Amino acid sequence: MLFSPTFLRFANLTNLPTSSSSLKCHQILRHFLALKSTTTAASGNLSKVPSLDVLDSIDIESLRRCQLEFNSGAGGTEASLFTAELFNMYTKFAARNGWKWTPHEVSKCNKTNSVGINSAIVLVEGDWCYAKMRFENGVHRVQRVPVTESKGRMHTSTASVAVLPEPEKPEVMFSPDDLKEEYMRSSGPGGANVNANSTCVRLTHKPTRVSVKVMDERYLAQNIKIAHQRLAAILLKQKVDEATRRHESHRKLRVGTMERAEKIRTYNYRDNRITDHRLKVTVHGVGQFLDGGQMLEQMVDALIEMYEQESVEQTGEQPKNEEEETGKKV
Repeated sequence: MLFSPTFLRFANLTNLPTSSSSLKCHQILRHFLALKSTTTAASGNLSKVPSLDVLDSIDIESLRRCQLEFNSGAGGTEASLFTAELFNMYTKFAARNGWKWTPHEVSKCNKTNSVGINSAIVLVEGDWCYAKMRFENGVHRVQRVPVTESKGRMHTSTASVAVLPEPEKPEVMFSPDDLKEEYMRSSGPGGANVNANSTCVRLTHKPTRVSVKVMDERYLAQNIKIAHQRLAAILLKQKVDEATRRHESHRKLRVGTMERAEKIRTYNYRDNRITDHRLKVTVHGVGQFLDGGQMLEQMVDALIEMYEQESVEQTGEQPKNEEEETGKKV
């Protein structure tokens, strides 16, 4: 009996048996860890997206590609500075894990001498990148005295991070007939090629009206490829979110719903602490945490372990060991 890497890693965490007698447990785990659903799609736009059953053909846990969307929130320039710090933290975290990190559409803060980021999209590729990054999805809050604050008052600013799973083959998420492609000339830097030729593409998924526009690359073919990747990730993210909401309706997940608006973590500079609101854990050392090293790795691992444990609890069954199933005594 062969077991998936996800199950073997989970079995190691919880001391579950990995013999052939635990096949039933294995099937249950794969069902929940991959967020699969046999129910029909919800009404409205989601009903026009391919059925949630598309998740049956995609092993969400082992996806080697994902996309990160960064957006500064409340707090003006201070929020853009914090967004840049999160961007740099995950850049280092990706390097630590050996992942390929490809930024796209990075919008810098237009304030003089500011190194802040208003928004950015990053394509990430590497082993287990989505499984490890998915719980970073949500609103990150920072509490500190901005460098521009003359009276020493603490300000609260926010930045949001969206983590989108990218399927290995974008075409599994849509059919060519469902797509509308529009081409136009790009604006900004890129030389004579982008100014003289239509290198920008806008791709629209007609059933859901989801649209993406890509113009970062110098050549149209490259932008079309990225647009397909972006659109597929957005549609797959919708499905994962819908499946998560269905599971949450039966049991409140401590690890959260992974919605964009969900506050997940607070970084308090005055007390030098980071609080994760799902783990209900506080650690100290903001600078070290933002370095994207071991502290972040440990928190990510703790979130994965919590999620996996919750997935087992949702089955309502306790896994049996081999001796209990065969009626043998230890």
